[in-house]
Amino acid sequence: MKRKVFVLLFFACFCHGQIPIDSIYVTIKRESVHRNSIDWKTTDEVFHRQLTGAKTADDTLNAVVEVFRQLQDYHSNIQYLGRTFSNYPEFDEKQLQQLMPLVNLSNKNTGVFRRKIIDQKFLYLQVPSIQAWGNDVNIAAKALSDSLCKGNLSKLKGVVIDLRLNGGGQFSAMAGGLAMLLGEGYIGGGIDANNQTAYEFTIQSGNLWIGNFQATNVQHDCRSLASKIPVAILIGPNTRSSGSILALTFRGRKNTILIGEPTAEGYTTGNDYFAYMNGTIALNLATSFSTDRNRNVYRSSVNPDTTIFVGDDFEHPEKDEKVIKAVAWLKTIARK
Repeated sequence: MKRKVFVLLFFACFCHGQIPIDSIYVTIKRESVHRNSIDWKTTDEVFHRQLTGAKTADDTLNAVVEVFRQLQDYHSNIQYLGRTFSNYPEFDEKQLQQLMPLVNLSNKNTGVFRRKIIDQKFLYLQVPSIQAWGNDVNIAAKALSDSLCKGNLSKLKGVVIDLRLNGGGQFSAMAGGLAMLLGEGYIGGGIDANNQTAYEFTIQSGNLWIGNFQATNVQHDCRSLASKIPVAILIGPNTRSSGSILALTFRGRKNTILIGEPTAEGYTTGNDYFAYMNGTIALNLATSFSTDRNRNVYRSSVNPDTTIFVGDDFEHPEKDEKVIKAVAWLKTIARK
């Protein structure tokens, strides 16, 4: 999840090939949520040994990637001249065969919300990644809200929110767009490396707040009805970053279940941006672990309440095994 924090760093530093590498390194040591998990003396030695042999900017930045690797941090990265340097997780051939079609479909469907009424009583809504900044956050949140509110929610018996193609992006637009489902009050947050509260998410008057900052300003057409509707959340191995955190905001909500597969490992962190050289270089750093509305901490991934590993059919959700399971569960709640 990318929170709205942008810190400009201009203090004096040794610049290795014009890259302020010592400033970046100090920031990681000071701010990383994983900083208490390693022996920094050993990491210092490895880091400076790599810098000694660095001949290019890539070599220098890959020394930072090695630090991410030692931290077992998959969510942080360095962005430089349009390129991203990160510690990517390793997958075997079987895992890649499952994951790559999901990643490709996720990229294709970014920002496109698909809905379908199933059995005349249940709404299926696909919520993929959202990429939005500035006022576009409110525009995207409103579009998501309208996708949910379209039609008469009073006739529905439940909602299926599909996050399997949600690889992250703008959390504020996602949570703000679904605020009427999330309900008023505290819905989650994050803790730092010392287990202290880093931030809290709340819904106030149908909009997302991050601490004292109002992140969205959206008028919803169905807020008063939707917070009481049973909800099934679908998750999977391509549910990452803001997608994982969005799933967590529903955990603990009354009449709510998470169905599918565990989310991507290592992406349940909140990230902050630190910019250098007037924004030429940006450090996107994991600085907090996510918590659900019951303040349970998630340090790696989100596990479903009901696990199903097969049967994805994004073009025909009524035939999708996970959707079928979700609708069956919603029917049991509707009968109560």
